[in-house]
Amino acid sequence: MNPDTFSTLRQGLATKLDPKRYTAMSGKMAAIVGYVLGEAFTDPEIAEIVITSDNAALARHEGDVGCNAFLGSAGDLADNWNRLLDTADLADEERKLADAMFLSKTGYRRQ
Repeated sequence: MNPDTFSTLRQGLATKLDPKRYTAMSGKMAAIVGYVLGEAFTDPEIAEIVITSDNAALARHEGDVGCNAFLGSAGDLADNWNRLLDTADLADEERKLADAMFLSKTGYRRQ
């Protein structure tokens, strides 16, 4: 994918997944979306997400030392991400990019 196409698709995702469009979205989910997309939707922002060996999802907030915020199970994190994408009316290319960005940022792929 060339850089212009990537930039256009990523900007489209940032618009379509902007937490302001989803009145029922939690602050935690808004922070996750911001982290995956590289946007600052919350303060504090999530700086890192790790998946533990027992499939727990933990986050490190910007400025913290260590991943001290429990996000839930990795499976639930992926399910919530997929439900958001299902509601966002994404084009096929946008969906593929969103899935790739989630995998890249979390390292999690449902088995």
